Formats: sequence, C-alpha cells, structure tokens
Amino acid sequence: MSSDKYNIRLCTSKDVKGIYNIQNIVIDNFETEEKGYFLPFKEESYMRIVNDPINDGEIYGAFLDDKMVAWIFLSVSNRMNEIKKHIPDIEGKCADIGGVIVLPKYRGNGLQKILVNYLEDRAKEKGITNVVAEVTFGNEHSLNNLKDLGYEIKTWYQKDENIKRHILLKRLEDK
Repeated sequence: MSSDKYNIRLCTSKDVKGIYNIQNIVIDNFETEEKGYFLPFKEESYMRIVNDPINDGEIYGAFLDDKMVAWIFLSVSNRMNEIKKHIPDIEGKCADIGGVIVLPKYRGNGLQKILVNYLEDRAKEKGITNVVAEVTFGNEHSLNNLKDLGYEIKTWYQKDENIKRHILLKRLEDK
C-alpha cells in the first residue's frame, strides 16, 4: 500500500482512546519473544502528550477510511539527556521515535517506513537535526526498516534484566 492511501495527521485528545486501544491490541498480539518490543503507556500519559506537545512531543496517526490503523510518537522530552549519555557526539536539536505501533492486520504494508518518513519531515520543520530510535534485540523487522531508512546503530543498552535495545541515529541534514 502506498502512503497516499493513508491520511496521516497530528493526533488530538479525541484520538487518545484509539491510540490506547491500538497499543493494547498490538501488545496482546505479541508473541512471547516479542514482549518488551514496546512498553505500554497509560491512557492518561497519551492524553498528557497530545495536550502538551511542546514539552512532550507529538503523536501522528495513520488513518484508513477514518479509522486509525497505526501511529508514531515524536518525543521531544528531556530523555535526550539520557540518550546523550549513550551517544555523546550528538550536536544540534534532537528528538526520538517514542514508538511506532501498527495494527496486526496492517503489518507488511510499509506503514512503519511511511510513518518514520512523515515524522522526519515534521522533525525537520521543527529544526530537529537528529532523530534517535530504539529497537529491542530480536526485532529484526523494525531494525531492518530503520537501517533501510538511513538509521545507523550507534550503541546498545540493557533496559532491564531481560531487554537489550539498539540505539540508532539518523542525522536529518543528510536526508
């Protein structure tokens, strides 16, 4: 499916239920080895994000026939201080992909790449020059998608005793 089949837009408080429901459907459909690919937020957290985008970031939804089928979170929070501990040579304004969630029925249609490209364009409009992404070890599909889009593995870290994550970086001025 091409990107022109989807209406991608900034989510508002009216979309929070849909964001939260998609998160839960995706997590419920994870295989045992996929647990930890995405750590769930509470519904209130999504409400906070959409109501305070300057401090928290923005969530963009992909809609097909007015139904949200996927979303992506551009995080602009203070988490970048943590990321800079892992990648100290980052210069310029940074943001990170706080999650990409695609309903199981719509996987395999290139939505992750479509949403990441959309997010990068929005980030550039905001003067962001670096986008960081995390991918849990074992999530080869997401890792390969990001590498195809020009993200480079910079390092990794131990999220908890069971979860290791790659940290990838893309400098947007190279796009």
